[in-house]
Amino acid sequence: MATWKGTQKRILHAAIAGALMALLGCEVEKTADGEMPSVDVDAEAGQMPEYEIVKTQEGEMPDVDVDADPGKLPEYDVDMVDVDVDADPGQLPEYEVVKTEE
Repeated sequence: MATWKGTQKRILHAAIAGALMALLGCEVEKTADGEMPSVDVDAEAGQMPEYEIVKTQEGEMPDVDVDADPGKLPEYDVDMVDVDVDADPGQLPEYEVVKTEE
């Protein structure tokens, strides 16, 4: 029965052999020079659409603390905003959709 360490060695050897065959198993020769296409752009500047933003309720941003030492990945402490959607966990709330006549 093969051990895990022996299996890892076989996998590593197979990967190295595959990489060597891929790199050394073919010869590539350039047969023609390439060039970028010529592109002519003649256009007028456009305008971004305008939006009116209305504040409908007070909001708050999450509080994020990041502690990082040089050479180590930082640890994150995120306090998310509590959102109440009046639904049981795992259940989607039901809504009634009424189409109005125009």
